[in-house]
Amino acid sequence: MSDHHITALVTLSTDVPQPKNGGVRSGYAPHHKFDGVEYLVSGFHSYVDSEIHYPGETVMAEITFPSWAFFGGQIKPGDIFEIREMSRLVGSGIVQSVDA
Repeated sequence: MSDHHITALVTLSTDVPQPKNGGVRSGYAPHHKFDGVEYLVSGFHSYVDSEIHYPGETVMAEITFPSWAFFGGQIKPGDIFEIREMSRLVGSGIVQSVDA
């Protein structure tokens, strides 16, 4: 068993009001909205490098969800999801693999 639940290709939006100009790095913990899951789920992103990633970038992320036991069975490779900071849409992702 791995220490993360999914691997996903994530894109940070460039058109977000007040975008995260300072960028994000491993440890970033936004919310995620998956089709079929009725609520936002928090998840911790880990990137393969220790670099900061900025709006407009697409990067591979390993994501760990504290509440995985409650919704993980509904997630499969190919699922597209929104990355949010509560109501603010800040990016999107596509599940590459379910690793849990």
